Amino acid sequence: MNQARFLLDRSLGQLILPSRLRDAGWDVRTLADQRAQQMQDEEWIGEGAKAGYMMLAKDHRLAARPLEAYAIYAHDAKVVVFARGDLTAGKMGDLCIQYEQKIHGLALAPGPFVFSISAHGIARKRLNAP
Repeated sequence: MNQARFLLDRSLGQLILPSRLRDAGWDVRTLADQRAQQMQDEEWIGEGAKAGYMMLAKDHRLAARPLEAYAIYAHDAKVVVFARGDLTAGKMGDLCIQYEQKIHGLALAPGPFVFSISAHGIARKRLNAP
């Protein structure tokens, strides 16, 4: 496994998905501390990108909303979002493992970008930023 590091948004949970990915050999951190639970999306995206993480998030609208999109752009962030917000942690884990090579390859590519992951594959999303 490569040296990609992943930061999971609080909406992805703190137990099932992180454990599943760690068991598969992924280097995963979560937004579990109190301060992180209260951070706005644009703040955790910026801090995660500065620290060298690729972010995983449940909210597929991050690329479209101006504040979040600008944070992704300004910090050269690398983000993978789930195309459907109703997926269980188990299903999200299945998708991550199914597309593991592609996701890890993206983690090593230069940002900024947002890719959406679904049962149909991984697709780049248009970033609503300069």
